[in-house]
Amino acid sequence: MKPALLLVFVLLLCGCDPADPQPPNGPAPSDAAARGAAKEAPSPSRTPADAARDEAELVRLERDYARALMEKDRAFLMRFYASDWRGGNWMGFWSKTTMLKSVLGARYVVKRMDVRDLKVRLMGDVAIVQGVDEEVTSVDGRDTSGKWAFTDVFARRDGIWVAVASHTSEVRPTGE
Repeated sequence: MKPALLLVFVLLLCGCDPADPQPPNGPAPSDAAARGAAKEAPSPSRTPADAARDEAELVRLERDYARALMEKDRAFLMRFYASDWRGGNWMGFWSKTTMLKSVLGARYVVKRMDVRDLKVRLMGDVAIVQGVDEEVTSVDGRDTSGKWAFTDVFARRDGIWVAVASHTSEVRPTGE
């Protein structure tokens, strides 16, 4: 996700295999807090207010994700990623299991993570969220801070939005 480029680097430093087999597909665990804002797929009976609630929920999830990485909130991260989630960048792809092992480890530290410029596109029970993340991070005490552009794909499963795919690219100033 936001720090996916960094996380692949972390995966490699941790000795994790980005090609780790993915867990079996299946519905994500329930999240009572998310259930309150989630609505069914758009239909002729859906209102602009329903879409606005979905958009607000997805923005909240992105901001809560940044907080969860800083606090190493395993429970939130377990709910955030679908069991069949897959993330990637120029270095390759990894599974939910590999991602969690990396971000929850002591070697990866997030001091600050600011998520901004979020754009949400709703398509029924699928949503695409794009944005920028500026972070202050380190791996093994080495500064890995940076700015990242990300795309997260969410699916509504059992009435709850869960991340099913992510991609991150480093943002560099023009001319680099």
